[in-house]
Amino acid sequence: MHNIPNYITCIRILLIPVYLYFFIQGNIAAAALFFAISAFTDFFDGYIARKFNLKSKLGKLLDPLADKLTIISILLVLIYLNIIPRLLSFIILAREIFIFLSGIITYFFGLNFINPSFIGKFSIALLYLAIALKLLNIDYFGNILFYIVIPINIVSAVDYSVKAYKKIYK
Repeated sequence: MHNIPNYITCIRILLIPVYLYFFIQGNIAAAALFFAISAFTDFFDGYIARKFNLKSKLGKLLDPLADKLTIISILLVLIYLNIIPRLLSFIILAREIFIFLSGIITYFFGLNFINPSFIGKFSIALLYLAIALKLLNIDYFGNILFYIVIPINIVSAVDYSVKAYKKIYK
């Protein structure tokens, strides 16, 4: 790891047990703070990598791994703590696990990871916002946003599937 974006991504991975600990302990404010830092680093590491041409093979592996670990872990805690409706959580969780496993499969086929599309990035940004609103007890808007995220998540999963299919079978 010879570049700052990779270090930032590693920090994001290391933050996962920190905010999970605070969630489970019931310290939602601390959990929300560390989750917000994690979400911020998700956008920050990519920006730095693109802006200063610091993209790396390791970064292409670490960043999606950190994304999926972050989303999957937070969804599992939100399900466990019953903060968001289970059906919503399971739909989003299924999409994240599907994309995570698809990425692993394409990697084992010796193919590069599929770059996230705009709709996929938009979906994750909305999901982070919805989670943040729920954590801040702004339930009404948080719930509405979760219901907006679901169809966008499904569309992005279909988009990802089509790209993966084309990549594997071309």
